[in-house]
Amino acid sequence: MFSTRSPFHFVSVFALLCLCVAWAAAPARAAVEGAEEIDLNEPWRIRFLEAAVVQGDTVRLGEVAVPIGNMPAETWEELAKRELWPSPPEGKAMNMTRPKLQEAVMRSMKDLAPYTLFPGSLALQRGGVLIGKEAIQHMVQSELAPYLASLPGETALTDFRLPQYVFMAHAGQQLVLEPLKKMTPGRLSLRLLVREMDGSIKQKLTGSVFADCWAEVPSSTVILNRDDLLDHTKVTFKRINLATLRGETWDGRGGPWRVTRPIGVDQVIYKTDVAPIPTVRKGSIVTLLYEGPTVRLTTQAEALADGSAGETIALRNVQSRREVYGLIRDATTVTITAVP
Repeated sequence: MFSTRSPFHFVSVFALLCLCVAWAAAPARAAVEGAEEIDLNEPWRIRFLEAAVVQGDTVRLGEVAVPIGNMPAETWEELAKRELWPSPPEGKAMNMTRPKLQEAVMRSMKDLAPYTLFPGSLALQRGGVLIGKEAIQHMVQSELAPYLASLPGETALTDFRLPQYVFMAHAGQQLVLEPLKKMTPGRLSLRLLVREMDGSIKQKLTGSVFADCWAEVPSSTVILNRDDLLDHTKVTFKRINLATLRGETWDGRGGPWRVTRPIGVDQVIYKTDVAPIPTVRKGSIVTLLYEGPTVRLTTQAEALADGSAGETIALRNVQSRREVYGLIRDATTVTITAVP
């Protein structure tokens, strides 16, 4: 039996089927064209570096990128020779943002673009030396080692915030750390210097690092009120990072001591929290002694401040109510040193 449909009918059906196939293939083609969406079977990629030094008039792939994965050595040896774009002037740096880098790759090596991984930016310098982040951190650690040795307890450097890389004009230059004025636990501000062979400074960069310092410090085992006596039964020692402290801690030695402010249980005892027990207490009545070349007078006076032997304090004459200043001799005697 012969069909009564015209040949044009079969042509139109065939065209419709072709169109459907094209629509189905469209996402696959779009994926191939987008470097981040495609599903490539090759077990390798080409990763561009964040910074690199180039030597010739033209940047080559092997100078600014590295293979990752299982790329055969002979394949990379050949790809590394690919010329990409003109190099910057001798001794000058060039910075390419990610979009600019992607655009340049599409122009110079479009066939490899789908296999390429891009950093946020790429910095280039023609000629000279590049020092990477790991080398910078190692230099900082070495330079700070003697400073760390001066701190008590267990020390370590953490949370490095340093330049990702440093370009130098030639191999004769050095990257050094400016000496610190003082090493203290906590965040340290650093200045890195690129030093020329004659000692002159060609570049200054900043950074920082956190210095941890774990040591035992005194803390209270009970609640202490102002003017409470402090002895060994009220103190213990606990391990703490000195970087978290707000000042110098009391060393727990000497005495007898009193506390100058309220201190809670398990709180750190700072150097400013303790003071010697005064020889004369504020409000106490002492003998006020005046000794002259031919006369010796005594009277009673009220101490207007705390003081230890050898210190000068203000007093009020109990009889005349006049204020005078005297030198504490002992707990009961103050000698007059000046009369207002």
